[in-house]
Amino acid sequence: MLPEEKKKWIEEFKKYPTGNVSDAMDKLGIRRGAVLGVHPLEQKQPKAAGFALTVRQVYRRTAYDGTNQACQAQIIDTKTAEGDLLVIDMSGIMNVSTGGALLALRARMRGVMGELTNGCVRDADEIAALEFPVYCAGTIPVKSAMDIETVGVNIPVMIGGVQICPGDLILMDRTGVVCVPGERLAEILEETERICAREEKMDELIRQGHSIVEARGLNGSSKK
Repeated sequence: MLPEEKKKWIEEFKKYPTGNVSDAMDKLGIRRGAVLGVHPLEQKQPKAAGFALTVRQVYRRTAYDGTNQACQAQIIDTKTAEGDLLVIDMSGIMNVSTGGALLALRARMRGVMGELTNGCVRDADEIAALEFPVYCAGTIPVKSAMDIETVGVNIPVMIGGVQICPGDLILMDRTGVVCVPGERLAEILEETERICAREEKMDELIRQGHSIVEARGLNGSSKK
């Protein structure tokens, strides 16, 4: 996908809350993409959307010999592009971090929109100061170089019960994270727009004093 196309999709999806996108996927019969077990690194971090660049990491098979097999820096330097969002599957590993402020800074300079990981990060205050959005499973000061190796880049990964494939769109806000299948962006966006318009009308009716049931009826909908 060209950078201009990525930017367009990112801007369009960022107009809507994750809840509306999740509802749209339900309406279309698409498997739910809400990612479980992760939380925002900083509650006031900006909303983010980007296209998944996936990384899978596991414990090293060999003892540490002075070489860094985690390779996050190389991946950021050579694989990322503007509009990407790093998705790092840490295979449930919680005793080391996937990265810290310097990697976040470099990713931000490369145009990466944020990071999603089912592992931990460190340098939480510094990353927050960068306004680099991160959803993670936790934080820990320990670096990963001695313990972790990368076994796959741009492959399907599982994060919080959701299969995320390279090129899927990840939307992150204060409510949570939703993964939008890359091959169904247009229909999900169209349905999201309809849901949002319906909810805006209901909001208007409720502020006028109508009950939710009345608002639904006046809005021509029997359900949210």
